[in-house]
Amino acid sequence: MLISASNGLSISEGYNIFANNAAFQRYFGKFTQQYGITSILQGAQALLPAPAHREFIHQLHKYMITMAVRSSSS
Repeated sequence: MLISASNGLSISEGYNIFANNAAFQRYFGKFTQQYGITSILQGAQALLPAPAHREFIHQLHKYMITMAVRSSSS
């Protein structure tokens, strides 16, 4: 049996890599203002300066941990 999961699985866990919602703005609003990034997917693929890319990845880790904790406590 082969099971494949795509965006629906991540969205059901609370991670929406396409959304420019309140959670995105809380963690990545600076990147929207400075670089015009409007989603996690766009930010992950953006050609950012190295320090900005490291900061984006750091914020992504914080976002994913926060959402995982929220998802597991509900």
